Amino acid sequence: MRRLALRSGTRTVLVELSAIDWVEAAGNYLVFHVGPDRYTVRSTMHEMQARLAEVNIVRIHRSTFVNIDRVKSIEPIHAGDQSVTLVDGVELVMSRTYRDRVYALLFPEAGSAA
Repeated sequence: MRRLALRSGTRTVLVELSAIDWVEAAGNYLVFHVGPDRYTVRSTMHEMQARLAEVNIVRIHRSTFVNIDRVKSIEPIHAGDQSVTLVDGVELVMSRTYRDRVYALLFPEAGSAA
């Protein structure tokens, strides 16, 4: 399935998974950032992780997923954590716990050695 039904107020919007920029946790809800739009869905990171991974939307922090295709740059900040900047200028924190998986997707020929 390549689309996800996301609620926006009283209406439900079908969003292409590849159009999702990033997702953040907010308690028992997830906030999907799709361009300038925001959609809040009652779900957990764990429940959504496998579905989003199908289209290279990966977890970079315990409360954040990012679409790998939207990453512009990654740079170290402190204690192994890194700053991830998206093409629209949004800056997110990637924890060292998820770094190797993200690098394996970004640099498949190098594995986690990047």
